Amino acid sequence: MENLRGIALMVVAMATFALGDVFLKIISMSLPISQILIITGFAGGVISLCIVWVTKTRFFMPQVLEKTFLLRSISDMLSALFFVWAIATTPLSSVSAILQTAPLIITIAAVLVYRETVRVGHWVAILFGFIGVILIIRPMSETYESYAWLAILATFCVALRDILTRAIADDIPSLTISTYSFFAVAIGGVILLPFGPKFLVPSPHIWMLLGAATLLGAFANYMLIIATRHGDASIIAPFRYTRLVFSMLLAILVMSEQPPWQTWLGATVILLSG
Repeated sequence: MENLRGIALMVVAMATFALGDVFLKIISMSLPISQILIITGFAGGVISLCIVWVTKTRFFMPQVLEKTFLLRSISDMLSALFFVWAIATTPLSSVSAILQTAPLIITIAAVLVYRETVRVGHWVAILFGFIGVILIIRPMSETYESYAWLAILATFCVALRDILTRAIADDIPSLTISTYSFFAVAIGGVILLPFGPKFLVPSPHIWMLLGAATLLGAFANYMLIIATRHGDASIIAPFRYTRLVFSMLLAILVMSEQPPWQTWLGATVILLSG
């Protein structure tokens, strides 16, 4: 029953993330990456803090200073930084497809860290999943997407974040974890400030998209945290692939992207490997 609950929450989180990615892609055409991270991270943190206060959820506790919690916050910060950077410089369909290798990395980590049993067929699927990534990036072709490596870095950080989430003490509320994650993202934007363009004044339309992206991110992040804290990681993680379906459809219908056949093939290989 725990696995079923985790699967359902994972699918909801992935659908919400996919929609939020479209908003971030549109926003990245008008605002620098650092500003996006600061606004969405800080706003999401404030919203979460309000919910913490209303629900009387514990927020300040000694456990948040433990190494596992701090490492999770750092990995969350880096995953957001690399992901938004990738979205701003690479087609959304490619970024979304590459991100779906996170379950493969999580499965490997589940074996190494939690000693979960993975069959030979799973290892073959993992190998094919990484072949799918190579098809999307096409490192030896003239259409090589150099910035796609940012999506790979984001994927490794996402996998590390989810593995660390399972290692966090059960007495730390999921809402508390989510709130700290948002502020970590905002800090990542502050760190990036000296390396990017100056702040710009968003238009009313962009402000609306920022608000929508923040709310969607808060909801999706909370659902994801709950999902990764229930059931077996190697069973629940593959349902991250539903994000690929949602993202590809939205990239075509909303962003009018026309992914090349290599991206379609790579995405299919990654999907099947799940």
